[in-house]
Amino acid sequence: MAKGKRWSHARVRKNADARGRLAGLGGLRGQEDSKAARRHAAGKAGSKARQRELLQRIEERAHQEREEAANRIGPRGGRTPRIAERYVVAKNVRKSMQGNKGKDTKPELLVRERLRAAGLTGYRLHWKVPGRPDVAWPGKRTALFINGCFWHRCPHCQPRMPKSNVEYWTVKFDRNLERDERNLRELHEMGWTVHVIWECQLKKDKIDATMAELLPQLARELGKELKEPDKALSDGAMPNEQRPDEPQPNGSAS
Repeated sequence: MAKGKRWSHARVRKNADARGRLAGLGGLRGQEDSKAARRHAAGKAGSKARQRELLQRIEERAHQEREEAANRIGPRGGRTPRIAERYVVAKNVRKSMQGNKGKDTKPELLVRERLRAAGLTGYRLHWKVPGRPDVAWPGKRTALFINGCFWHRCPHCQPRMPKSNVEYWTVKFDRNLERDERNLRELHEMGWTVHVIWECQLKKDKIDATMAELLPQLARELGKELKEPDKALSDGAMPNEQRPDEPQPNGSAS
């Protein structure tokens, strides 16, 4: 029994020594963790300080731009320059303007559908020439612009001027018209033939007359023959639009 007791006491002392060593290692590990935590906190504080400094610089730059914009004379003598536009326009107007699509709009899709139905294919979209024409045949130097009536100030339907912030809209529309005229002039100087279609000319009661005048001109310029128009397209249906009595692509009725 005595021997067994001595053996058990030695084993207890050995286990106690092992626990002490583990505790020492744990203490060291805890110190290392605390150092890492302090370094992380210091880095986080430095990151927040850099963010505050960056935001302050952005605010100072914006304030400087507003001051410069306030002293700049616009093209019509007003003081609503391009840099200050984002500070002048209301939030809902700016959101509406940002939501306008620059490519693949409904009028563009409709015109391209008519061109394909007439056999006038081989065109390129938004070719890299002045104005980025909506449809272009670079080999024949023929371009087609499909303009929105409101933004490009259609001469046919003559859209109304917005009632609020008139000075801003006047400068903006004048700049749009000036840019359109410059693009047309540069294209003509480069030897391009340019056609312009307006959004109001693509309504159901006008599209047939518009295409009847445009397609033969394009066919002559491109050296192609016109195909017979599809009846669904001649009725003024939008592209990819299924008629009620037509089967769907999967064979089931709509």
